[in-house]
Amino acid sequence: MDTKVDQSLSSSEKILQAATDLFSTNNFNGVSVKDISKLSGANSALISYYFGGKKNLYQEVLNSQAMLFLDLIEQVDKQPLSPIDKIHLYVQRVASLQLQNPKQVNLIYRELLMPSGFCSNFVQSKLFRIHQFILNQVSAGIENGSIASNIRPTYVAFTLESIIVFFFLTQDFVRELGSLPKNGEKEYLKEALDSYLLSITNS
Repeated sequence: MDTKVDQSLSSSEKILQAATDLFSTNNFNGVSVKDISKLSGANSALISYYFGGKKNLYQEVLNSQAMLFLDLIEQVDKQPLSPIDKIHLYVQRVASLQLQNPKQVNLIYRELLMPSGFCSNFVQSKLFRIHQFILNQVSAGIENGSIASNIRPTYVAFTLESIIVFFFLTQDFVRELGSLPKNGEKEYLKEALDSYLLSITNS
């Protein structure tokens, strides 16, 4: 592994960065305390000292990654846009976030798709807020007449989330098949989103 930890960080920050890098490419059971200690350069005893063990550290990693999405949601929600435009902006921002953190962001997607069982209620509540944001936009779209009223908001929200999650979890494979041009993430998501929203909007 060519991943390196920023040596200017404190011991706890080095541990968190190392754990994030390792968990982003391996599931919970695929990462050992020894692995985290080796990459961070911190004594394994410090993992228990700062985080109370690997399970709590994993939860903290998920929490820090969830905050990336929650900050994004807060920024989008403040924009004076229609519900549909907020959904579009959210997807664009998620694509940008993914490009900045291509492996780390997958932690959240993996936890949503295949729950580890080590996710605390606190972290789960943050992941639920991601779903709730999209659900709110869909509900507002139905209320203002821009989205068809004969559909269930929850179904639409889950479908939109599925489009995003499935794409980012499979993009490397799709790119290897030659079906996705380099740096084509935003364009693909925009077209996928446009196609789906067109089928449910009153235009």
